[in-house]
Amino acid sequence: MTQTDGERHGVLGAQWMAERGFPELAEPIASHPIVCLLDPSRTPRGWASVAVAVADRHVAQEFISIDERIDEQAGRYPAFHASLEAARAPAHAMQADLAAASGISVDELEARLRAAWDEGRER
Repeated sequence: MTQTDGERHGVLGAQWMAERGFPELAEPIASHPIVCLLDPSRTPRGWASVAVAVADRHVAQEFISIDERIDEQAGRYPAFHASLEAARAPAHAMQADLAAASGISVDELEARLRAAWDEGRER
């Protein structure tokens, strides 16, 4: 993975959704890669973008914690270990902001995200 791969992932996904008639999803998708947390011009803005980015911090092939996800990415992409570590605190802060705005605890937010993930996997 290069930073451009991570950035391209979000940009291409956003473009794909916009081309299919969902332009309102472009920004949340474009700003969800973890590298966007380190770039003030690309950081998630608005609750939809924050929600997508928080959810992405929890998902690999299963629902995991933010720390497990970052550790997993650092294991796959050791050249980006420092950047991933730098994104750890902002990822936790973003999740805490989303939980607070939702009027629930971080634990409850994670429980609800996990339940949604599990429900989606059962379909």
